[in-house]
Amino acid sequence: MWEINQLLSLDPYDFERLAAHLFEKMGYNTRSTQQSRDGGVDIEISIDNFGLSHRWLVQAKRYSGPVGVKEVREYGSLSYREDVDGVIIVTTSSFTGEGRKEGAKHNLKLIEGPLLTEMLNHYCPDEGESFHRKRWGVDVLETGEEVFGRHSATIEGDRIWLVLTKKHIYFEKITATLFSKKKELIRRIDASSIIGLKQATNSLYIVIDEKHPEVLALSIREPKSFAENLELFRPSFLRGETLLKFEKEKKGFLVLTNRRFLMMDKGNIETIRLKDIAGAEIEKQGILHRDKLAILESKESIIRHIYDVENASDWKEAILKGLGKK
Repeated sequence: MWEINQLLSLDPYDFERLAAHLFEKMGYNTRSTQQSRDGGVDIEISIDNFGLSHRWLVQAKRYSGPVGVKEVREYGSLSYREDVDGVIIVTTSSFTGEGRKEGAKHNLKLIEGPLLTEMLNHYCPDEGESFHRKRWGVDVLETGEEVFGRHSATIEGDRIWLVLTKKHIYFEKITATLFSKKKELIRRIDASSIIGLKQATNSLYIVIDEKHPEVLALSIREPKSFAENLELFRPSFLRGETLLKFEKEKKGFLVLTNRRFLMMDKGNIETIRLKDIAGAEIEKQGILHRDKLAILESKESIIRHIYDVENASDWKEAILKGLGKK
């Protein structure tokens, strides 16, 4: 039985392969364009019966959120190529109202998640359960851990796969040549070391503490999808320390948890325990400069730490809330 969560756990390339396999089962000839990336086309499908031929271009979008009008318009232009009868957009999610209108304008065929699973259950009814293990590759690592998510990412310039299990996040680097493909495990993170995540447009920051506090900065295609997959097994790695606020700034990262405040700058870590914070204040800098954050650390005397932050008021509020004072 095919389900949406199962499709969301696939990496984007395997999802494209599955879409191509579906159309093959429907009687089409298919050609994947993953390697050539032919103008944004993922798959070409065609059928030729007694001299009557049809050719369609397929775009596969493994999304958790709706596909918007901008992307539909972009792929709509493909329908005006020569020898193309139409364009199909297949997604695990849905389309926005404006996206549907744009699709109708260009006569696009839009296949949303519920229809996709219905088609898979009709044309590939016995392949859902064995999809990962038997047809598309290994689903269980040599450690015996079951993989339920793979996400393409870039870290420090290296293209990697983030492989999610209930116990770990594996960083897998794949080096491909014309005749071979080599997998290399470059890092393993214990899920229990994760303090929290911060999403940006095309980036994801993972705050961890294994031997020492660390922020992993990833460039990732779908940070929201990765975060959602991680949430699926969040109860298994819940720890006492949780992320309250995070900011990337010029020198490094500012991190506030329910236990401590951290200033992390190229390996140098300045730590203030939350129980040692007497308060937080805003230092006014005048009209032309943004205000700064002052954290008051109570030891033998009050030590005043000054930080340049995006919004000092927000940080003050978060710190006071963490202290239970607001």
